[in-house]
Amino acid sequence: AAVNVLPSQNFAPMFMSPYTTRQEAMEVPAVARARSIICGTAASLPLHAYNKTTNAEIYGRTILEQPDPALPTAVTMSWTFDDLLFHDVAYWQVLAVSPEDGRPVHARRIDPLRVTYNTEGLAGIVVDGFWVDGVQVPMSGVGSLIVFYGLGTGGILTRAGRTIKTALDLEKAVSRMAEEPAPAMYIKNSGVDLPANQVSALLANWKAARAQRSTAYLSGNLEVQAFGFDATQMELSANRMNTATEIARLMNIPAWYLNAESTSSTYSNTLQERRSLIDLSLMPYLIAVEGRLSMYDITPMTQRVRFEVEEYLRGTAMERIEVIGKMLELGLIDINEAREMEDLAPR
Repeated sequence: AAVNVLPSQNFAPMFMSPYTTRQEAMEVPAVARARSIICGTAASLPLHAYNKTTNAEIYGRTILEQPDPALPTAVTMSWTFDDLLFHDVAYWQVLAVSPEDGRPVHARRIDPLRVTYNTEGLAGIVVDGFWVDGVQVPMSGVGSLIVFYGLGTGGILTRAGRTIKTALDLEKAVSRMAEEPAPAMYIKNSGVDLPANQVSALLANWKAARAQRSTAYLSGNLEVQAFGFDATQMELSANRMNTATEIARLMNIPAWYLNAESTSSTYSNTLQERRSLIDLSLMPYLIAVEGRLSMYDITPMTQRVRFEVEEYLRGTAMERIEVIGKMLELGLIDINEAREMEDLAPR
C-alpha cells in the first residue's frame, strides 16, 4: 500500500542540505550573481515547438508562449530554472487544458517546498499522489502537476550546502568586521582597583569613543591591550575570493563571471564565452525543461520542444551574411527564408 510521506519528506526537502536554505544561500553575493546569470540567461531564450518531420515551427502553443496568464514568461521560466538549480526539481500546476485534446494550455509555477507526495512499490520510488499545501491534487487535468526533474546531480543546496554555509559565515564575519574594524581590546589596570560604577562608566566612555573614532584618554595606571585578529590577519578578502571560486566550480560557471574585477573582452571572445556558458552551465537545465515539455501529455507526438539559442549566439553581421550566402548558393534556403533569418520582411 502507498505510504503517506510527511511534509518534511517530500521530494525537495528529502535532498535538501542541513547546512543552509535557498534564502540564506542568496545572501552570498557569488551565489546570487551565479543564479542571476544562469536563470536569467536561460529564461531569456525563446521556447518553441517544431514538427519532427519538417522541422517547421508550430505557432500558437500557449503553454510555451505564456504558461502563466498572470506573469511574463521570463518570470515563470526564471523561477523554474531557479528550482532546478537549488532543488533539482520544479513544479507547474495546470490551470487550464485544451478542450480538443486535454493537454495543458496554462500552468503556474509552484514552490517545491509546498509539494508532498505518496510513493508505492518495494523501493518506494513510484509516485502515486501529490499534495500542494496539504491538499491532494489530481494526477491529470486541471490542478495536476507538471514535474520537471533535474538530471540527477542534485540541487546545489544538497551538493554543496557546507560550501555555501562557509561563504555565508564569511559574509557574516565581514559584516562584523565592518561594524568593529579594530580587533577586540581590554583595559588593564596596574594600580588600585576601581569601584564597579567607575569601571562601568570607563568602559562605556571608551566604547563610545571608539564608535565615534575619537581620541580617548587613560591615566597612567590604565593600559589598552588588543587580542584576537584584525581583518588583515583573518585574510577575509582572500578567503572570500577562494570561496567565490568554489561556488563558480559548484555552479559549473566560469570563475570570471563571479569576479568583481573588470576583464578585457572583445566581441570574438564574448561570443565564445556565451557558447561555453550554454554548453557547460545551461545545457543540463535546458534539456530538463525541453524534455519534459516534449513529452506526449504536453506536446503531440509529431512535435518536439526546444529552446532557441541561435539569437543568443549570433555572430557578426559579416559572418551571418557569409553563412546565408553559402546556404543560398547551395539551394538550402530561398531569398525569403534568408530574409527571415535576418528578421526582414519577405519580398
